[in-house]
Amino acid sequence: MTSADSVWFVVGLAAGPVAFLVLLLGVNAVLAPSRPSALKSSPYECGIPQAGSPWCPVNIRFSTIALLFVIFDAEAVLLFAVASKVRGSSAGAAEVAVFTGFLAVGLFYAWRKGALKWQA
Repeated sequence: MTSADSVWFVVGLAAGPVAFLVLLLGVNAVLAPSRPSALKSSPYECGIPQAGSPWCPVNIRFSTIALLFVIFDAEAVLLFAVASKVRGSSAGAAEVAVFTGFLAVGLFYAWRKGALKWQA
């Protein structure tokens, strides 16, 4: 196999998925129903029509609570996975206790800083 053959092989490998993507987008454009309306073109958030200007200030508490939820939710899932794996092991129980301690310290810190209080 020559180097020119290798180049065409790589080009073919790249062109195949691109051609398939263009084909799928073309079929979608032809077969998909299109019924535009003013309501469908209006911006919305979570299925609710927008009430005011999109540039109004947003309370930082929304993102703080969401971030805390994601962190503690992911750690809780990891805690269940680790606890089921190290069942009956004293070293594993100590590791789970240390992990839970880190969670408690983080939660206590967020609580003391007032991140969990909701003030209007």
